[in-house]
Amino acid sequence: MLRTLRPLTAALLALGLVVLAGCGSGGDPNTSASGLPKEIVIGAAIAKSGYLVPWDANIAAVEQLAKEVNAHGGIDGSKIRFVSADNRSEPQQQPVAVQKVIEEGADVLLFSCEVPIAAAGAPIAEEHDELNFTLCASEPGYGPPYTGRLSFSANRSLISEASTRATFLWERGIRHPFELTDTQILLGRIDQFGFQKTFEHLGGKLAGQADFKNEDLSIASQIAEIKRSGADAINISSYPPGGAAAIKQIRAAGINLPITAPSAFDGTFWLKSVPDTKNMYVTDNGSAYDPTNAQTAKLFEKLKRAGVNTDVSGNLLASYAAGQLILDAIRETGTTDGAKLAAALEAKPHQTVMGPLGYTAKDHLPSGPWYIYEYPERKPKLLKRVKPAYVPEYEQ
Repeated sequence: MLRTLRPLTAALLALGLVVLAGCGSGGDPNTSASGLPKEIVIGAAIAKSGYLVPWDANIAAVEQLAKEVNAHGGIDGSKIRFVSADNRSEPQQQPVAVQKVIEEGADVLLFSCEVPIAAAGAPIAEEHDELNFTLCASEPGYGPPYTGRLSFSANRSLISEASTRATFLWERGIRHPFELTDTQILLGRIDQFGFQKTFEHLGGKLAGQADFKNEDLSIASQIAEIKRSGADAINISSYPPGGAAAIKQIRAAGINLPITAPSAFDGTFWLKSVPDTKNMYVTDNGSAYDPTNAQTAKLFEKLKRAGVNTDVSGNLLASYAAGQLILDAIRETGTTDGAKLAAALEAKPHQTVMGPLGYTAKDHLPSGPWYIYEYPERKPKLLKRVKPAYVPEYEQ
C-alpha cells in the first residue's frame, strides 16, 4: 500500500508545481510572453461623414503600416487590430466616439485631423491613460499645455507651416502680401497669425487683410479690397471647398498675383473649381505626384497597390508617421500604458517616413522643414525645401 501511494503522491506534487508555475508566470490568456496584450487595439475616433472625411481617410496609411507589422509577426508576437467610430466631423460627437472605441478594447487612440474635434476627446483619453494621436492636425490647442500629456501629432505645427510660406515669399522679393483669412474653423486664424507675425518679423508689411467664411458663395467685397491694396502676393489661410472657390473668384477677377496656401490644399481634388493654377504655391510634407525622396516614393507606390487614394498625400505621410511613433514607443516600453509611451516619445527623436520627429514635455507638435509645391500643370510639382529661421510663439 505504501509503495502504491508514493508514486501517486509524487504525481500530485508534480501537478501542483505545474499549477504554481503557471500562476507565477501570470497565466493571463490575453497577454503575450512579453507582457503586451495578445492584440494591440488601435481605436480610431475619426470622421466617416462630414467635411473632415477627405483628411481623416488618411487612416489608411496607419492601417497599411499595421498590415506590414502583422505580416512580420506583430510586436513581440502581438498583432494589431483596429476599431473605429464616426465623430461626424462634430466636436460634440467626439467624446461619444472615443468612449465607444475604448469600450471596444482600444489600447491607443487616433483622432481627427482638426484640433477642436481631436481636443474634445483628449480628456477621456487622459482619464483612461491612453496615448492619443491626431492623424494630421497641427494647430495649437492639442497636447500640452492644452489637453494633457498624452496627446501628440506627427504633423509639424501649422504656425511653422505658415512661417515657411512667409519666408518663401520674402525670399522671392515679395514685400506687401494681402492676407485673406477664412474664419470658419480655427485653422484660418492660426495660419494668419503665423504668416503675418513672420512676415512682419522679416521686415515686411501686409498690404491688407480681409476675412471670409468657407461657406460664403461670394467674396466680391474682399476681392475689391485686394485690388485697392496694391498687394504683390496673396496668402489664403483656408481649406477646400470654400478656399478653392475663393481662389477661383480671385482668378476670375483678373488677379494673377502669386497665391500661397496651407497643406489643406494638398492634392488635386480641389482643382475642379479652379481653372488656372499657375503662380500657386502650397506648403506640404510631400506629394505622391512628386515625392521628396525615394522612401516616400516607395510608400506611395505601396499605398496605391493597396488601393489607397494617394491624392491627399502629404497628410498620409503624417498619419503613417503617427503610426510609426506609436508602434516604436510600444516596442521600446513593452507596454500600452499611456504615460510610459508619452515618456518614451519625449525622451528622444524617433525616425519616421517624415524624418526624425522629436517632442518635449511642453510641446507635442514637432518642428522641422516644409516643402513648397507649385502647380504649373494642374498637379503638384516639388519646388524647394524651406525651414523657417523664425517661428512665432502662439499668443492666445
